[in-house]
Amino acid sequence: MLFYHRINLRLHWKDAGSRFLKTALLSITTTTFLFLVGCGGASSTSESLTDTNGDPQEHSPDTNTENTKPEPATEDVADSSTDDPAIEETTYQIAGTYCSCGLTSEKASSINRDTEGLDYLDGVLVRISWTDLNPQVGIYDWSYIDEQIEYAEARGIKITLAIMNGPYAPKWLADEGATFIDYVIRNDSRSLPLPWDDVYLSYYKEFIAALGEHYKDSNTIALIHMTNATTNGFEMQYNFSTETEAEFQNAGYSESALIDSWKGVVDAFATAFPTTPIDLEVHPVFFSDEVPNEVVDYGLKIYGKRFGVFAAWWSEHNALNVYTGAYSLIQRAQQESFASLQMVGAVNNDIGSSSLTTDEFTAALELAISNGIYYIEVWNADLINSDLDVLILAHDTAIENYKASLAE
Repeated sequence: MLFYHRINLRLHWKDAGSRFLKTALLSITTTTFLFLVGCGGASSTSESLTDTNGDPQEHSPDTNTENTKPEPATEDVADSSTDDPAIEETTYQIAGTYCSCGLTSEKASSINRDTEGLDYLDGVLVRISWTDLNPQVGIYDWSYIDEQIEYAEARGIKITLAIMNGPYAPKWLADEGATFIDYVIRNDSRSLPLPWDDVYLSYYKEFIAALGEHYKDSNTIALIHMTNATTNGFEMQYNFSTETEAEFQNAGYSESALIDSWKGVVDAFATAFPTTPIDLEVHPVFFSDEVPNEVVDYGLKIYGKRFGVFAAWWSEHNALNVYTGAYSLIQRAQQESFASLQMVGAVNNDIGSSSLTTDEFTAALELAISNGIYYIEVWNADLINSDLDVLILAHDTAIENYKASLAE
Protein backbone atom coordinates (compact mmCIF):
# COMPACT_ATOMS: atom_id res chain seq x y z
CA MET A 1 0.00 0.00 0.00
CA LEU A 2 1.37 3.42 -0.95
CA PHE A 3 0.95 6.84 0.58
CA TYR A 4 -0.55 9.27 -1.85
CA HIS A 5 -2.19 12.61 -2.48
CA ARG A 6 -5.74 12.41 -3.72
CA ILE A 7 -9.09 14.24 -3.92
CA ASN A 8 -10.75 12.55 -2.72
CA LEU A 9 -30.93 3.54 35.10
CA ARG A 10 -32.83 1.15 33.68
CA LEU A 11 -32.61 -2.11 35.73
CA HIS A 12 -34.21 -2.81 39.11
CA TRP A 13 -31.62 -1.44 41.53
CA LYS A 14 -31.45 -4.36 43.99
CA ASP A 15 -28.28 -4.90 46.04
CA ALA A 16 -25.86 -3.33 43.53
CA GLY A 17 -27.78 -0.10 43.62
CA SER A 18 -27.81 0.11 47.38
CA ARG A 19 -24.04 -0.24 47.40
CA PHE A 20 -23.80 2.42 44.71
CA LEU A 21 -25.87 4.96 46.62
CA LYS A 22 -23.67 4.49 49.67
CA THR A 23 -20.60 5.66 47.76
CA ALA A 24 -19.07 8.68 49.45
CA LEU A 25 -19.49 11.96 47.62
CA LEU A 26 -16.51 14.26 47.30
CA SER A 27 -16.83 17.79 48.62
CA ILE A 28 -14.95 19.83 46.03
CA THR A 29 -15.39 23.59 46.17
CA THR A 30 -15.80 25.05 42.67
CA THR A 31 -16.03 28.45 41.13
CA THR A 32 -17.67 27.34 37.90
CA PHE A 33 -19.97 24.28 37.84
CA LEU A 34 -21.11 22.72 34.58
CA PHE A 35 -23.96 20.22 34.77
CA LEU A 36 -24.19 18.51 31.39
CA VAL A 37 -26.14 15.58 30.01
CA GLY A 38 -26.43 14.41 26.43
CA CYS A 39 -28.96 12.45 24.48
CA GLY A 40 -28.47 10.16 21.53
CA GLY A 41 -29.46 10.44 17.95
CA ALA A 42 -29.59 8.49 14.76
CA SER A 43 -26.30 8.12 12.98
CA SER A 44 -25.36 9.09 9.48
CA THR A 45 -26.22 6.60 6.79
CA SER A 46 -22.53 6.51 5.86
CA GLU A 47 -19.66 6.47 8.35
CA SER A 48 -20.63 6.81 12.00
CA LEU A 49 -19.67 5.69 15.47
CA THR A 50 -23.20 4.42 16.11
CA ASP A 51 -25.93 2.55 14.34
CA THR A 52 -29.32 4.09 13.69
CA ASN A 53 -30.32 3.52 17.30
CA GLY A 54 -27.21 5.14 18.70
CA ASP A 55 -25.65 1.79 19.58
CA PRO A 56 -21.86 1.48 19.65
CA GLN A 57 -20.41 0.48 16.30
CA GLU A 58 -16.94 1.83 16.02
CA HIS A 59 -15.31 1.70 19.42
CA SER A 60 -11.84 0.41 18.93
CA PRO A 61 -11.32 -2.96 20.56
CA ASP A 62 -11.89 -1.70 24.11
CA THR A 63 -14.12 -4.59 25.03
CA ASN A 64 -14.28 -6.36 28.33
CA THR A 65 -11.86 -8.91 26.94
CA GLU A 66 -9.52 -6.81 26.56
CA ASN A 67 -0.42 29.40 17.22
CA THR A 68 0.11 31.76 19.95
CA LYS A 69 0.21 30.15 23.29
CA PRO A 70 -1.38 31.78 26.33
CA GLU A 71 0.74 32.08 29.43
CA PRO A 72 0.80 28.97 31.63
CA ALA A 73 -2.20 28.71 33.95
CA THR A 74 -0.48 28.93 37.30
CA GLU A 75 -1.85 29.96 40.64
CA ASP A 76 -1.16 33.57 41.42
CA VAL A 77 0.66 34.39 44.62
CA ALA A 78 -0.53 37.33 46.68
CA ASP A 79 1.72 40.38 46.62
CA SER A 80 3.08 40.79 50.12
CA SER A 81 3.05 44.56 49.66
CA THR A 82 -0.75 44.66 49.34
CA ASP A 83 -3.74 43.24 51.13
CA ASP A 84 -5.32 41.89 47.95
CA PRO A 85 -6.09 38.14 48.16
CA ALA A 86 -4.49 35.71 45.76
CA ILE A 87 -6.40 35.20 42.52
CA GLU A 88 -7.56 31.59 42.39
CA GLU A 89 -7.78 29.74 39.11
CA THR A 90 -11.34 28.92 38.05
CA THR A 91 -12.32 25.30 38.66
CA TYR A 92 -14.58 23.58 36.11
CA GLN A 93 -16.46 20.73 37.73
CA ILE A 94 -18.39 18.83 35.09
CA ALA A 95 -21.17 16.48 36.14
CA GLY A 96 -24.09 14.67 34.56
CA THR A 97 -25.20 11.71 32.46
CA TYR A 98 -24.61 12.02 28.73
CA CYS A 99 -25.58 9.86 25.85
CA SER A 100 -22.96 8.68 23.39
CA CYS A 101 -24.88 10.09 20.45
CA GLY A 102 -25.13 9.41 16.76
CA LEU A 103 -23.34 11.61 14.27
CA THR A 104 -25.06 14.81 13.18
CA SER A 105 -25.28 14.88 9.38
CA GLU A 106 -27.52 16.01 6.55
CA LYS A 107 -29.88 13.13 7.35
CA ALA A 108 -29.49 12.77 11.13
CA SER A 109 -29.42 14.78 14.33
CA SER A 110 -27.53 14.05 17.54
CA ILE A 111 -30.49 15.48 19.43
CA ASN A 112 -33.39 13.13 18.80
CA ARG A 113 -36.77 12.41 20.32
CA ASP A 114 -35.92 9.06 21.92
CA THR A 115 -34.74 10.63 25.16
CA GLU A 116 -36.77 13.83 25.01
CA GLY A 117 -38.97 12.82 27.94
CA LEU A 118 -36.05 12.08 30.31
CA ASP A 119 -36.10 15.05 32.65
CA TYR A 120 -32.66 14.28 34.11
CA LEU A 121 -30.98 15.05 30.77
CA ASP A 122 -29.29 18.45 30.81
CA GLY A 123 -27.22 18.43 27.64
CA VAL A 124 -26.16 16.55 24.52
CA LEU A 125 -22.94 15.28 22.96
CA VAL A 126 -22.95 16.55 19.37
CA ARG A 127 -20.52 14.94 16.92
CA ILE A 128 -20.16 16.55 13.50
CA SER A 129 -17.64 15.68 10.78
CA TRP A 130 -15.03 18.25 9.81
CA THR A 131 -15.76 17.73 6.12
CA ASP A 132 -19.45 18.62 6.58
CA LEU A 133 -18.49 21.88 8.27
CA ASN A 134 -15.63 22.70 5.88
CA PRO A 135 -16.65 21.25 2.48
CA GLN A 136 -14.24 23.41 0.44
CA VAL A 137 -11.05 25.34 1.10
CA GLY A 138 -11.98 28.42 3.11
CA ILE A 139 -15.71 27.62 2.91
CA TYR A 140 -17.57 26.86 6.15
CA ASP A 141 -21.11 25.60 6.71
CA TRP A 142 -22.17 26.24 10.30
CA SER A 143 -25.79 25.19 9.73
CA TYR A 144 -25.26 21.77 11.32
CA ILE A 145 -24.05 23.27 14.60
CA ASP A 146 -26.57 26.11 14.46
CA GLU A 147 -29.41 23.62 14.16
CA GLN A 148 -28.15 21.55 17.09
CA ILE A 149 -27.80 24.68 19.22
CA GLU A 150 -31.34 25.68 18.26
CA TYR A 151 -32.65 22.26 19.31
CA ALA A 152 -30.69 22.40 22.56
CA GLU A 153 -31.87 25.88 23.47
CA ALA A 154 -35.47 24.90 22.77
CA ARG A 155 -35.07 22.15 25.36
CA GLY A 156 -33.08 24.26 27.80
CA ILE A 157 -30.05 21.95 27.61
CA LYS A 158 -26.32 22.32 26.83
CA ILE A 159 -24.04 20.90 24.14
CA THR A 160 -20.70 19.13 24.27
CA LEU A 161 -19.11 19.48 20.84
CA ALA A 162 -16.77 17.04 19.10
CA ILE A 163 -15.41 17.64 15.60
CA MET A 164 -14.95 14.25 13.94
CA ASN A 165 -11.51 14.08 12.33
CA GLY A 166 -9.40 11.30 10.80
CA PRO A 167 -11.62 9.56 8.20
CA TYR A 168 -14.01 12.54 8.49
CA ALA A 169 -11.34 15.05 7.40
CA PRO A 170 -12.01 16.84 4.08
CA LYS A 171 -10.62 14.95 1.11
CA TRP A 172 -9.71 18.25 -0.57
CA LEU A 173 -6.76 18.32 1.83
CA ALA A 174 -5.01 15.90 -0.55
CA ASP A 175 -5.36 18.38 -3.42
CA GLU A 176 -3.72 20.96 -1.18
CA GLY A 177 -0.75 18.66 -0.59
CA ALA A 178 -1.66 16.73 2.57
CA THR A 179 -0.59 13.07 2.68
CA PHE A 180 -3.24 10.46 3.47
CA ILE A 181 -2.88 6.83 4.50
CA ASP A 182 -5.36 4.07 3.64
CA TYR A 183 -6.47 1.54 6.25
CA VAL A 184 -9.25 -0.92 6.87
CA ILE A 185 -11.35 -1.11 10.03
CA ARG A 186 -14.12 -3.68 10.42
CA ASN A 187 -13.96 -4.43 6.71
CA ASP A 188 -14.49 -0.75 5.92
CA SER A 189 -11.84 0.98 3.77
CA ARG A 190 -10.92 4.44 5.03
CA SER A 191 -8.17 7.04 4.89
CA LEU A 192 -6.87 9.74 7.19
CA PRO A 193 -4.32 12.54 6.88
CA LEU A 194 -1.02 11.94 8.63
CA PRO A 195 -1.43 13.80 11.95
CA TRP A 196 2.02 15.43 11.77
CA ASP A 197 1.53 16.58 8.15
CA ASP A 198 2.13 20.35 7.95
CA VAL A 199 -0.57 20.95 5.34
CA TYR A 200 -3.16 19.03 7.36
CA LEU A 201 -2.24 20.86 10.58
CA SER A 202 -2.31 24.27 8.91
CA TYR A 203 -5.82 23.77 7.54
CA TYR A 204 -7.14 22.13 10.70
CA LYS A 205 -5.88 24.99 12.86
CA GLU A 206 -7.40 27.47 10.40
CA PHE A 207 -10.73 25.64 10.72
CA ILE A 208 -10.53 25.59 14.52
CA ALA A 209 -9.89 29.34 14.55
CA ALA A 210 -12.95 29.92 12.34
CA LEU A 211 -15.01 27.62 14.57
CA GLY A 212 -13.99 29.60 17.63
CA GLU A 213 -14.68 32.93 15.96
CA HIS A 214 -18.22 31.74 15.32
CA TYR A 215 -18.96 29.99 18.63
CA LYS A 216 -16.53 31.13 21.32
CA ASP A 217 -19.24 33.24 23.00
CA SER A 218 -21.93 30.56 22.84
CA ASN A 219 -23.55 29.88 26.20
CA THR A 220 -24.91 26.60 24.85
CA ILE A 221 -21.58 24.95 24.05
CA ALA A 222 -20.30 24.08 27.49
CA LEU A 223 -17.50 21.58 26.72
CA ILE A 224 -15.36 20.61 23.73
CA HIS A 225 -13.82 17.18 23.13
CA MET A 226 -10.66 17.98 21.12
CA THR A 227 -9.86 15.62 18.26
CA ASN A 228 -7.00 14.89 15.87
CA ALA A 229 -6.37 12.68 12.83
CA THR A 230 -6.86 9.25 14.43
CA THR A 231 -8.40 5.95 13.38
CA ASN A 232 -12.01 6.82 14.20
CA GLY A 233 -11.49 10.58 14.41
CA PHE A 234 -12.58 10.70 18.03
CA GLU A 235 -10.26 8.64 20.21
CA MET A 236 -6.48 9.04 20.54
CA GLN A 237 -5.44 5.57 19.41
CA TYR A 238 -4.57 3.98 16.05
CA ASN A 239 -6.20 0.65 15.31
CA PHE A 240 -4.14 -0.47 12.32
CA SER A 241 -3.20 -3.79 10.79
CA THR A 242 0.44 -4.80 11.10
CA GLU A 243 1.05 -3.79 7.49
CA THR A 244 -0.58 -0.37 7.86
CA GLU A 245 1.23 0.28 11.13
CA ALA A 246 4.53 -0.34 9.38
CA GLU A 247 3.57 2.10 6.61
CA PHE A 248 2.56 4.65 9.24
CA GLN A 249 5.95 4.28 10.87
CA ASN A 250 7.78 4.55 7.53
CA ALA A 251 5.82 7.72 6.69
CA GLY A 252 7.51 9.48 9.59
CA TYR A 253 5.68 8.44 12.73
CA SER A 254 7.43 9.01 16.02
CA GLU A 255 6.07 9.67 19.48
CA SER A 256 7.59 13.14 19.45
CA ALA A 257 5.97 13.96 16.09
CA LEU A 258 2.54 12.88 17.33
CA ILE A 259 3.02 14.68 20.65
CA ASP A 260 3.90 17.89 18.80
CA SER A 261 0.81 17.45 16.62
CA TRP A 262 -1.43 17.10 19.67
CA LYS A 263 0.16 20.09 21.40
CA GLY A 264 -0.57 22.22 18.34
CA VAL A 265 -4.18 21.04 18.24
CA VAL A 266 -4.62 21.72 21.96
CA ASP A 267 -3.18 25.22 21.53
CA ALA A 268 -5.51 25.88 18.61
CA PHE A 269 -8.66 24.87 20.50
CA ALA A 270 -7.61 26.66 23.68
CA THR A 271 -6.92 29.86 21.75
CA ALA A 272 -10.13 29.66 19.70
CA PHE A 273 -12.26 29.00 22.81
CA PRO A 274 -10.51 31.01 25.55
CA THR A 275 -13.18 30.51 28.24
CA THR A 276 -14.60 27.09 27.34
CA PRO A 277 -13.51 23.85 29.07
CA ILE A 278 -11.62 21.55 26.68
CA ASP A 279 -10.63 17.92 27.05
CA LEU A 280 -9.10 15.12 25.00
CA GLU A 281 -9.57 11.39 24.89
CA VAL A 282 -6.64 9.27 26.14
CA HIS A 283 -5.57 5.87 24.85
CA PRO A 284 -2.22 4.10 24.59
CA VAL A 285 -0.65 4.65 21.17
CA PHE A 286 0.82 1.41 19.85
CA PHE A 287 0.80 0.02 23.41
CA SER A 288 2.71 3.00 24.81
CA ASP A 289 1.44 5.61 27.28
CA GLU A 290 4.14 8.13 26.31
CA VAL A 291 1.94 10.20 23.97
CA PRO A 292 -1.05 10.63 26.32
CA ASN A 293 1.26 11.24 29.29
CA GLU A 294 3.20 14.00 27.53
CA VAL A 295 0.11 15.68 26.04
CA VAL A 296 -1.75 15.66 29.36
CA ASP A 297 1.33 17.03 31.14
CA TYR A 298 1.44 19.84 28.60
CA GLY A 299 -2.28 20.60 28.75
CA LEU A 300 -2.43 20.77 32.53
CA LYS A 301 0.73 22.90 32.73
CA ILE A 302 -0.35 25.43 30.10
CA TYR A 303 -4.12 25.52 30.50
CA GLY A 304 -4.66 24.35 34.06
CA LYS A 305 -8.15 23.63 35.28
CA ARG A 306 -9.72 24.42 31.89
CA PHE A 307 -8.01 21.32 30.45
CA GLY A 308 -9.55 17.91 31.18
CA VAL A 309 -9.03 14.25 30.30
CA PHE A 310 -11.67 12.04 28.64
CA ALA A 311 -11.91 8.22 28.54
CA ALA A 312 -14.11 6.73 25.80
CA TRP A 313 -13.33 3.18 26.94
CA TRP A 314 -14.89 3.30 30.40
CA SER A 315 -15.58 0.08 32.26
CA GLU A 316 -14.24 -1.28 35.51
CA HIS A 317 -12.36 -4.02 33.66
CA ASN A 318 -10.68 -1.61 31.25
CA ALA A 319 -9.73 0.84 33.99
CA LEU A 320 -8.23 -1.76 36.31
CA ASN A 321 -6.79 -4.23 33.80
CA VAL A 322 -6.45 -2.89 30.25
CA TYR A 323 -5.78 0.87 30.27
CA THR A 324 -4.17 1.32 33.64
CA GLY A 325 -1.93 4.16 32.42
CA ALA A 326 -4.86 6.06 30.94
CA TYR A 327 -6.85 5.39 34.11
CA SER A 328 -4.09 7.05 36.11
CA LEU A 329 -4.39 10.10 33.86
CA ILE A 330 -8.15 10.18 34.46
CA GLN A 331 -7.57 10.06 38.22
CA ARG A 332 -4.92 12.78 38.00
CA ALA A 333 -7.14 15.06 35.93
CA GLN A 334 -10.02 14.69 38.36
CA GLN A 335 -7.72 15.89 41.12
CA GLU A 336 -6.09 18.74 39.17
CA SER A 337 -8.87 19.82 36.77
CA PHE A 338 -11.71 17.57 35.58
CA ALA A 339 -12.33 14.19 33.97
CA SER A 340 -15.07 12.90 31.69
CA LEU A 341 -16.07 9.36 30.75
CA GLN A 342 -17.92 7.40 28.07
CA MET A 343 -19.17 3.84 28.53
CA VAL A 344 -17.22 1.36 26.41
CA GLY A 345 -20.48 -0.13 25.14
CA ALA A 346 -24.18 -0.59 25.70
CA VAL A 347 -25.85 -3.19 27.88
CA ASN A 348 -26.70 -6.33 25.90
CA ASN A 349 -25.76 -4.64 22.67
CA ASP A 350 -26.26 -7.15 19.86
CA ILE A 351 -24.92 -4.92 17.08
CA GLY A 352 -21.86 -3.07 18.30
CA SER A 353 -18.44 -4.45 19.06
CA SER A 354 -18.65 -3.75 22.80
CA SER A 355 -21.30 -4.69 25.30
CA LEU A 356 -21.75 -4.60 29.05
CA THR A 357 -23.82 -6.70 31.40
CA THR A 358 -25.98 -4.85 33.89
CA ASP A 359 -23.50 -5.77 36.62
CA GLU A 360 -20.64 -4.31 34.55
CA PHE A 361 -22.70 -1.19 33.85
CA THR A 362 -23.30 -0.78 37.58
CA ALA A 363 -19.63 -1.36 38.39
CA ALA A 364 -18.59 1.31 35.86
CA LEU A 365 -20.90 3.86 37.49
CA GLU A 366 -19.67 2.92 40.96
CA LEU A 367 -16.01 3.26 39.92
CA ALA A 368 -16.70 6.70 38.44
CA ILE A 369 -18.41 7.95 41.59
CA SER A 370 -15.72 6.47 43.84
CA ASN A 371 -13.19 8.58 41.90
CA GLY A 372 -15.34 11.71 42.22
CA ILE A 373 -16.20 11.71 38.52
CA TYR A 374 -19.81 12.67 37.80
CA TYR A 375 -19.73 13.08 34.02
CA ILE A 376 -20.51 9.88 32.09
CA GLU A 377 -21.67 9.44 28.51
CA VAL A 378 -24.12 6.54 28.16
CA TRP A 379 -25.19 4.99 24.86
CA ASN A 380 -28.61 5.96 23.54
CA ALA A 381 -29.77 2.34 23.60
CA ASP A 382 -29.29 2.28 27.38
CA LEU A 383 -31.06 5.58 27.96
CA ILE A 384 -34.18 4.24 26.22
CA ASN A 385 -33.92 0.79 27.82
CA SER A 386 -36.68 0.73 30.44
CA ASP A 387 -34.93 -2.07 32.33
CA LEU A 388 -32.20 0.40 33.30
CA ASP A 389 -34.46 3.19 34.57
CA VAL A 390 -33.89 2.66 38.26
CA LEU A 391 -30.14 2.25 37.87
CA ILE A 392 -29.65 5.44 35.85
CA LEU A 393 -32.00 7.40 38.12
CA ALA A 394 -30.02 6.22 41.14
CA HIS A 395 -26.84 7.50 39.51
CA ASP A 396 -28.60 10.80 38.83
CA THR A 397 -29.52 10.98 42.53
CA ALA A 398 -25.82 10.67 43.38
CA ILE A 399 -25.12 13.53 40.97
CA GLU A 400 -27.82 15.67 42.58
CA ASN A 401 -26.38 14.95 46.03
CA TYR A 402 -22.96 15.96 44.75
CA LYS A 403 -24.34 19.22 43.40
CA ALA A 404 -26.02 19.90 46.71
CA SER A 405 -22.73 19.29 48.56
CA LEU A 406 -21.10 21.99 46.44
CA ALA A 407 -23.72 24.51 47.43
CA GLU A 408 -23.17 23.97 51.15
